[in-house]
Amino acid sequence: MAYREKTMQSFESLTPGLKKVGEALIANPILFATKPARQIAEVLGVGETMIVRFSKAVGFGGFGDLQKDVRKTLMAGPSLVGMDDEGRTNSFAGVIKSDIQNLQRTSEELDAESAQMFVETIAEAKTMQVVGYYQSFPFAHWFAFLLNTIKEDVSLFRPETDIGITKKGPAHCVLIFSYYRYALGTIRLAEEAKANGNRVLVITDSSLSPVVPHADRVLVLPGAEKSAIEKGPVTLSVMNALLLHIAERVGKLDFINPANQYFIQ
Repeated sequence: MAYREKTMQSFESLTPGLKKVGEALIANPILFATKPARQIAEVLGVGETMIVRFSKAVGFGGFGDLQKDVRKTLMAGPSLVGMDDEGRTNSFAGVIKSDIQNLQRTSEELDAESAQMFVETIAEAKTMQVVGYYQSFPFAHWFAFLLNTIKEDVSLFRPETDIGITKKGPAHCVLIFSYYRYALGTIRLAEEAKANGNRVLVITDSSLSPVVPHADRVLVLPGAEKSAIEKGPVTLSVMNALLLHIAERVGKLDFINPANQYFIQ
């Protein structure tokens, strides 16, 4: 049984202080995956012993065991085991319904003001460089490909050949996708872009992401703090929304799906 199920099963029997820790764990598992017990306690305004007590109260040997389970769960992806009878009857539909729930949460909780600032910054940028490492690379590739149809001077950073962020000044914008486990390469590039005076935009799954301190604007995606697989639908949906708003902002809605490059026009 994973941390989420253990927490929910034990929740009603917990003290108010332990419930506070449990609510934080369910809402932001990345906090528990990336920070030591002392720092988690500081963020929540409780004592460090409260974090240890919570870990044991829900069935772990200590905080270390809880943290290992959170990390394992974040990397594992959605499970078919925990589905209800309806989901087990059609397990493919069950996974899709889980994605729909994540998308619904994103639609309700996404910071629209931050998203609009992304649109304005990208629309006004002289050049755009889009960055993503490992599992974030497909998101960066797709976003750069479509953005290039409505804006000039958009490039995809390719880790295997590009040497770093070279352009200087605020007219140049760097957009970074950075997800758990947070590639060191993206953090380094964010530092370089900041040092160059570029505008740095970050799309991530947690406000505690290590790339956040180097960003001018951050868009935290609700529903993307789960596994790598579950991030996909949420990220693609938000990218679609950003691209459509950017196309409208620059007066090129018709360019978002150019027909003259395809056999069927």
